[in-house]
Amino acid sequence: MNKNQAQTRKPASTTASQNLDIVIYGHSIAAFVSALTIHNALAGRVTLSLILPADQTHSDILYGGTATPDAYNLHLAMGITEAQLLQHTNSSFSFGTHYQNWTDKKFDWIQAFNLPFTSKLGIDFHQVLLKHNQDIQPYLAGAQSALQHKFAHPPQNQPALPLSRAEYGYNFDYQNYALFLLNEIIQRKINLIQSDLLEVEVEDEHIARLRLNDDSSIEADLFIDCSGPDAKLISALDVKKQGDSRINVSLLTHENDRKMKPCNQISGHGDSWQSTLYLQDSSQVLQAVSDKDASEKVEHSVNSVTSISVNIGYQEQAWVGNCVAMSLSAAVLEPFSNAPFRLLKLDIERLLELIPISNNMQLEQKEYNRRYKLDVQHAALFNLALTDTRHVLQDSHAKKNQLIDSETQALLDRKLVQYLHRGLIVSYDLEPFYAEDWVILHFGMQRFPRRLNSLCDNIDNTGVKQHLLQTQNAIAAMVAKMPPCSLYTEKFLNYLKRQA
Repeated sequence: MNKNQAQTRKPASTTASQNLDIVIYGHSIAAFVSALTIHNALAGRVTLSLILPADQTHSDILYGGTATPDAYNLHLAMGITEAQLLQHTNSSFSFGTHYQNWTDKKFDWIQAFNLPFTSKLGIDFHQVLLKHNQDIQPYLAGAQSALQHKFAHPPQNQPALPLSRAEYGYNFDYQNYALFLLNEIIQRKINLIQSDLLEVEVEDEHIARLRLNDDSSIEADLFIDCSGPDAKLISALDVKKQGDSRINVSLLTHENDRKMKPCNQISGHGDSWQSTLYLQDSSQVLQAVSDKDASEKVEHSVNSVTSISVNIGYQEQAWVGNCVAMSLSAAVLEPFSNAPFRLLKLDIERLLELIPISNNMQLEQKEYNRRYKLDVQHAALFNLALTDTRHVLQDSHAKKNQLIDSETQALLDRKLVQYLHRGLIVSYDLEPFYAEDWVILHFGMQRFPRRLNSLCDNIDNTGVKQHLLQTQNAIAAMVAKMPPCSLYTEKFLNYLKRQA
């Protein structure tokens, strides 16, 4: 069958004239998450199809295998419970990320998930700690638990218990997790078209149709590009991409490693780093080096499950015409933080809020791109702050990143300057990383302000010291009674089995 004779199909629908036809392209975590959330939220209002290439994109390793506490609600939005995730994948619990020997300064701390800090003294909790020359780590229940490889679900509605302020996410194997999501898609009877892409046909700066490898074609009102950094759909619309750096990433799996540490461990620096992830039945080592450090080639590349080279950067627009680039198709940030997973969740939420109601999508496109650029920029700030070792306001030896634009550099400088000046946490609108994340980061990178809030001079230091000591002791006593993460997970899975 030649091109002129090719069969053109639209997703089957009994109410095609009323529904919006949506086609998702990609064999990726982003494609599956998009399909499940859209199906769950908009069933009956959209006609949804997923074009599934033969092979999963290896770029899914760029999530770093780490999911934030928001993943719990994201799974619920897909119609997936935590019990299903833990029973049908080798995913494990995580209290955060342990940075060890980080940067040339050899920083060491746990970037723990935590609820917002509270203080009854009229000033921010981190100001109290700085006033008394205290590190924040002993006051993070998740961090202290992770240090001793212990885990338990934080109790709900029991604020007096030390663990109640901790939050947890998940560690996952990208292939295992993707297969689990794909099986969920098959069970939901989402229209699945197993085919590779031959060509994207463009008319008037819109995608007219996708030609598939069987020489059939598919049309839609809205196309969602989940093909990973190749961005096979949106790149056909000549979208410019920002960013010049390139990294080589390799993943090695150690089978039958059941240490089950409730955090991933990262060491190195921005140009060359390594992350170790602990799952129910194995551990994984993710190594990354910049192209300029090619001589430091990843040690285990021969035995790796996956090895890829990818550009770090982002599309100037994620929604162009009738095509939306999701997650890694839109922006790639290095996974030495959990920024990539946070951006995935934000992309899904933003799309659901702005699903168009007609073929005129200009207003939705404009708002989507505005919020998308802010989200990527703000997520990038956190990554940049993890590699910026300046500790004084005017550091003549500071080495600024030449690969970022002046606006982003100015936003980072404002955060660092205000914190180093008087301990102020600068927050921009709707940042993907929260104030408590930045506080923990600043302490971890050993940034200390020149002066503190003047209200610190008015508090009862004797009472504060006693309160801080009691808090530390309560957390230490709690952690001592907690079970090892492996034992807790085993008992939890046995409990779920009995309930089933």
